[in-house]
This record gives sequence, structure tokens and C-alpha cells, in this order.
Amino acid sequence: MEKDKILIVDDEPDIALILKLQLEDAGYKTATARDGVEALAAIAREKFALVLLDIKMPRMDGMQVLERVQSHYSDVAVVMMTAHGSEDIAVEAMKNGAFDYIAKPFSSEDVLQKVKRAIQLNTARQENIRLQRQLDEERQKMEAILQGMADLLLAVDDQGRIITSNRKAEEVLGLKREELLGMPVEEALKADIPSEELPSRVVLRTTQPSLDVTYTMLCGSANIPVSSSAAPLTNASGQLIGSVEIIRDISRLKALEQEKEDFVSMLSHDLKAPITAVVGSVDLVREGRLGPVNADQREYLESSMESCAEMVEMIDTLLGVHKFEAGKMLLHFKEEAPHQLIQRTLTRYITVAKRAQIHLFATVDENLPTISADRATFSRLLGNLISNALKFTPEGGEIEVSAAAIEDISAIKDRIPRQSYPVEKLSGGDRFLQITVRDSGVGIPPEALEGIFDRFVQAKNRRLGKSSGTGLGLTFCRKVMDAHKGYIWAESVVGQGSSFVMLFPITE
Repeated sequence: MEKDKILIVDDEPDIALILKLQLEDAGYKTATARDGVEALAAIAREKFALVLLDIKMPRMDGMQVLERVQSHYSDVAVVMMTAHGSEDIAVEAMKNGAFDYIAKPFSSEDVLQKVKRAIQLNTARQENIRLQRQLDEERQKMEAILQGMADLLLAVDDQGRIITSNRKAEEVLGLKREELLGMPVEEALKADIPSEELPSRVVLRTTQPSLDVTYTMLCGSANIPVSSSAAPLTNASGQLIGSVEIIRDISRLKALEQEKEDFVSMLSHDLKAPITAVVGSVDLVREGRLGPVNADQREYLESSMESCAEMVEMIDTLLGVHKFEAGKMLLHFKEEAPHQLIQRTLTRYITVAKRAQIHLFATVDENLPTISADRATFSRLLGNLISNALKFTPEGGEIEVSAAAIEDISAIKDRIPRQSYPVEKLSGGDRFLQITVRDSGVGIPPEALEGIFDRFVQAKNRRLGKSSGTGLGLTFCRKVMDAHKGYIWAESVVGQGSSFVMLFPITE
């Protein structure tokens, strides 16, 4: 550890020498100056922890030196030295920034004690100055962030009175900061919900965060839809002292949602209607009602029908995902026999599989326990998985749909992806029906398995299949399983095929 260095400033060489010896014996490093001019030159050259400064000196006295040190080298501690009878001057020096004074003649013990104390106090003072400067800088940064926010910010005390606001809040509410400060939050923030339901008030009442509360803010003639969240403000001891609320204008989001609704409506009516007309016309030709149809023509007509069906399926999937996300999907649950559900869906794809020279079959026991299921979405769920398997399985391959009762979930618990489901909530007594769709196709790379059920996601190698899709089919499957309070995940080895595993709760 580096020793503190002290500058001794005295025009009497004997006194300076005595102080030098005493301080160096105590472990300090020292330097000397004969007057104030030499002292200022020395301070400008090197850093000192403390200056022992005599008041009476030629050329420049101690009071003048102290003034210069305080204005130019404020991090240096100063202890004055004065003769008996000049204590009033020393006290005046302390008012001007000196830490202490020593009266001549002085004792070694007194000098060392006051030097040590002055250095400690000055170190503490400099640390406080540093921390205060750092705090001011952080406060300025925070103020700049708050004032630059695109969202409204209001902080209130424990009585719900506003103590802080940002520029955006003042702009939208039409009030200056001076007007907002001290105002009850419900007076400044007029909304279409009761004042006690404002997130900042909820936090004060419950001491818990209030998140993503949507309401309409009434600002003069304008009604602004907002999403608001508030969090508690606490002091160092954890006591609630207020809350801070951040309010986001979601007008644009609402407009986008309306555009999305209009787009979905367009898909539902303006696209499906002409496709249905096309299917009807092609079907008339295929059945020979408009004249004879040879084998080659029939094959092309069948292909057209399948393409139209695929387009309708894509539209239905998009609509299904939208309805799930909007909470508008109507489901009708009832007890269903798994083998009947599976066979009914499988029948729709047998012909397509034969044409593609793929062996599609089911391994299902007729005596499996029943499950509570919505028949329509279950059929589309299984249909999506079989359709995917057909796209990515080469000629001569096979697709198997199997089902088995799982009496103890612990047996397969480790296979369920933890990043997708909170498997720790599963207990050993939970019973499930496991349905697996296995194919011998191209497989899925390991890095793609985790996000395969996300919207518009397709594994790179699966985009090279016989036909490409929207990337929404598996998203729809995940939402169906969530609605059935079940689980779905994929297992795969590239080049050997994939398995999509579903777990449905057994209700018996």
C-alpha cells in the first residue's frame, strides 16, 4: 500500500525538520517548502494527501495559499500551523476550508493525531464527492431516459399524489409538471375504469405489481386506448413509499388488430368462396357430367382438386390460429373413443398415401380409455400431422399412427421438452393417452426442434419437401393441444424420420 505523502510548508527550517522526522517515523512520506510560492509549485508538480501550512510566511502567507489550494486543488487536505495567540486566524482558516490547526509549540502526539484525522476525513470527503458525482450522473441519465420515453410515466407517493412525471405525460395530459406534482393520480389520469382500478392505485392497495391493464384514457375530446403497468416503489428497508405507472398508447396496435380482423375476414369469405366454386366446377368435369373424361384428364383433375383442398386447408389453419389467439375458437368437448377418432381421420388420407406409394397405417387398440376431446379440432390436429408426414416422406416410406395408455407419466416425463412445458408440475399419478405420428422421412435437425411449433417456422430441410406450407400447421397443433390441456413435441433423427408425440389427459 502506497504511503500518504505530506507537504510541510514553513519558513523556519528547524520546525520543518522536526515535523519531517516525526512524520517519517510514523510511516508517512514528506516534502518541504519554505513559503507559499514554493508550496503551490510543489502541489502543482505532484499529489499530496495533506499540506501542513504555516500561516505567517514571506512572499505569500498561509491564508493566501489556502485560498489557492481550495480553488485549484480541492482534493488536498490542509492543516494550518500557527503560534499561540493566533488561534483566531486559524479558526478563520478552518471556516475557509482547512481541516484543523496545530498551535506552536506542538507535541508529536498532537501533530500525528490531527494529521491522521485530517487525512481520514479528507479521504471520506473525496469518496462522498465521487459518489455524489456518480449519483448525479446516474440521475441525469435516468432523467434523460424518462424524458425521452415514448410512453407516459407517472410516479405517485403512498397517498396516490403525483411526485414525478415525464415530458410525454405532460404533453398528452395537457398539464405542466408544476400542475401535476401533488395532484391525485385519478384527477390527472381520467379513464373509463374506476379510479381504484388504475394500476398505480392497485399497487398501493395490494403492494403487488399490476401488469398489462388495458383501458381508455379520456383526454379532452380524444379517447386513447392504452396498456398500463405499475410497480411498487420501496425504500431501503423495503417499505412501500409509492408506485410508478407506465402507460403506452396502443391506438396503432388497435388499428393493426382491426386490419388483421379485416384480412382474416377477407380470407374467410373472399378467398374461400371462389375456391369452393372452382372445386365444384372441377368436380363436375371429373365426374363426367360435362362429357367423357379419359384417364390422363382425370389425373390432372384429381391433382387440381388436391391443390384446392390444400389451399382451403391453409386458409382454415390460418383462421384456426387466429381464432385461438383471439379467444374465439368454439370447442365442444365430450368423451371420445381414441381408435374411432384416429380411424376416421386416417381414412381421409389413405388414397393420397397410396398415390404417393407410402404405407399409411394405424396401430391402435380398440379398448383404450376414452379422452375428453373436441372432435373437429382433434381431426384437424391429426390431419395436419399426417399431411406433414406425407409431404416429407419419400416413396416407399411409411407413416404409422399409434396410441397407448400411459399409466405413469414418470416413464416418459424426461422426454417432454422443459423449455416448452413446466414438467415439474406433473405428478406420478397422472394418466395420459399417448398418440404418436411416426414417419420415415427426411427428419428434423436438432436445432430446429425447439421452435418447430412457432408461427411461420419450418425446418430448413423440410422446406425442400414435396410441397411447402405456411409454417402455421404445427402452430395450430400446439394450440389445439393447449386447449386440450395436453402436450405435444417432436423427436427426430435426420435422415431416419420424425415422431410427433401427443399426450391427452385420460378422464376415466
